[in-house]
Amino acid sequence: SEIANPGERTVARALIEHLPNRVEVFHGFNWLTRSRTGTIQEGECDFVLLDAEKGLLFVEVKGGSLLFDGRQWVRDVRGELRLLNKDPFAQAQRGMHDIVGLVRSQFGRAGDNLPFTYGFAVAFPDCRIDGQLPPSILRELILDAASLRQVDASVRRIFRSFNRAGHRALSGRSVESVRAALFPKYQLIPVMWRKIEDQEERLRRLTDAQQRILDILANQTRAAIRGVAGSGKTILALAKAQAIARAGARTLFLCYNRPLKDWLRNAVSESHGDSLVIENYHGLADALCRQAGVPLWEMGDTGDKAFWTDVASEALMQACERLGPEHKFDALVGDEGQDFHELWWASLESVFRDPEDKACYYVFYDPNQNLYVERPCLPPELGEPYELPENCRNTVRIAEHCASLVGQQTRSRDGAPVGDEPEVVRVRTLADAFREAGRRVRNLCMPNLGGLRFSQIAVLAPGFSSNDWPAQFGAIPATKSFEEWGEDKGVLIASWHRFKGLEADAIVTIEMPVRDGARERVNRYVARSRAKHLLMVIEVREA
Repeated sequence: SEIANPGERTVARALIEHLPNRVEVFHGFNWLTRSRTGTIQEGECDFVLLDAEKGLLFVEVKGGSLLFDGRQWVRDVRGELRLLNKDPFAQAQRGMHDIVGLVRSQFGRAGDNLPFTYGFAVAFPDCRIDGQLPPSILRELILDAASLRQVDASVRRIFRSFNRAGHRALSGRSVESVRAALFPKYQLIPVMWRKIEDQEERLRRLTDAQQRILDILANQTRAAIRGVAGSGKTILALAKAQAIARAGARTLFLCYNRPLKDWLRNAVSESHGDSLVIENYHGLADALCRQAGVPLWEMGDTGDKAFWTDVASEALMQACERLGPEHKFDALVGDEGQDFHELWWASLESVFRDPEDKACYYVFYDPNQNLYVERPCLPPELGEPYELPENCRNTVRIAEHCASLVGQQTRSRDGAPVGDEPEVVRVRTLADAFREAGRRVRNLCMPNLGGLRFSQIAVLAPGFSSNDWPAQFGAIPATKSFEEWGEDKGVLIASWHRFKGLEADAIVTIEMPVRDGARERVNRYVARSRAKHLLMVIEVREA
């Protein structure tokens, strides 16, 4: 581009037109340094000449008519004499030393001389030298109007004046090192934590579909709400349960997964006292059986699946027959409804104070996340389900990836962040998978790479491999405790089933070879859809 300063433009033309092609001319080099007291100081050099044969030359340019009165420099501006605020020779010399310091760092010579010559000069393109120079200025360091006409010879003369013992021509590698010092290449890499923070802000906004569901539930006491993974079912269910409790109805929020129950209890910021109870189904059965004196844990073999599906529900109904209304509920809001067995729904009728006059009965569910019930069903009184079709948890790319696992078309809200493409890598063994997971976790946590907190990351692994789960990923602590994870004491490592209903900003999932195709797709859909912003899948080839 055109150089605005006329004096610098004149010098640039002379240098480019008359110096050999091997000489590289850099214009307008700027830098910042610190003074001895730590104050930031600006530096600027008009031209830097890089000659592989001769070395480095730094040129300061002063255009117009100037004179030196023996003490200070003065510029004649249309008959008015104005003092220069800097001595141009002192300025050029200081600039040379500052820049040479930068170059030394590339050569690993912080306190040593460089192996080539470097020097400085001052150009006065509009003047000629007249009179006697002071001792502090050498004639050969001046490029006046006459010298610029023979600038090649003048520059060679300056290099000879500064010729240093042991000087040798710069190798190609040395030239690259000088270029790297003068104009280092750098990138402004978006830090992962900030990218996630920005995406999270956009995902938090209530969708039109979510607002519509809240409007419907405001005028309807019974409803089933079917939503895709990430549609906000749990958050809406909790918000509705809190609203009902605030209105004076004793409310039960019920889910399947115990870690989800714990998370929900921590998520409730206000104290509802006894008016809002958050439990998972078996936690509810245990609590009410204890209050009623029903020996739940003596009624069957806990190692038998039937204990959890049939015996627990029978015990819950027995307990409710013994308990008074103060232990029961006016309203029930259920989440993870697809994982509730038919007998459970029947048993839950007994937890209402008046089963014929329920204050509210809502169930949120996703049939594609059915992990435990072969043929899920809901109470008929809830009617046809309302839909939450928009994914507002995951980035667009994660939502599309997860929907494809179960043959769905996904809908993401307008303005949802696109995010990064999920990564899928394949390794040979489970041990290889944990090593790869460790590498990913370390990259996510390192301050200069991901910068994420431990509580933002979860590694989901097959439950049968729990004995092989690492205690740490390199220097990054790992934990199986959801409480410790929430307190940021370590990156969580958990099974897919234990993590069901929860979410994390970054998920690393370890998956074994597929055995039952349909069931495995559901499992993977559930596990992968837990990732809000970053998803890394590690597939193991050998069982």
